[in-house]
Amino acid sequence: MGQGAGNDWDAGYRRGRYAFLRRPQEQLRLDEIARIVETITRRHGACEVADIGCGEGLLASRLNSASITRYVGVDLSRTALSRMPKAAFPVSAVCSALGDWDGRPVGNAPRVLIASEVLYYDAEGVAHLRRLAETVRSTVAVIVSCVAGKQDKPNWQTASVRLWRELARAGWPELARQHLANGDLAWDIAAYDLA
Repeated sequence: MGQGAGNDWDAGYRRGRYAFLRRPQEQLRLDEIARIVETITRRHGACEVADIGCGEGLLASRLNSASITRYVGVDLSRTALSRMPKAAFPVSAVCSALGDWDGRPVGNAPRVLIASEVLYYDAEGVAHLRRLAETVRSTVAVIVSCVAGKQDKPNWQTASVRLWRELARAGWPELARQHLANGDLAWDIAAYDLA
């Protein structure tokens, strides 16, 4: 994904195409991811969160400020990144595709990598996530969420099945797995232990 893709996402954010992500039913996924991050920080101490495909950083406001040393939001859209919220912890914005990101900035705290609703946009998404997890040695956990199949969107089901197979081949020990449903939306969320 290059700058052209970033321009497309910028245009979508400017037009309000992704405003649906603020709907209450979408918040269920973010709340669950924040809960999993809190569980990880109880185990490893305060962590840095790297949110790949963060959009406007909606997850940041749900994180417990006492448990987070920094939030690194990574997204293709400069427009989305410019809308990231203020937080009680440092926030860094990185405009990059997953495949191009080198993992910087890297702090001294353990890192949790989050890839929520983003891996199916890149055919090599899981490979890029594995590269980041191996490159940034402080990574202690990876959290992934994917939309579960919807009847009107069969391509989502195909993409999700492919991703879960690729993640299984990564061989990471699973910490947690959840299936969440809210109205016509459903997500599968898994957390993996890399420590």
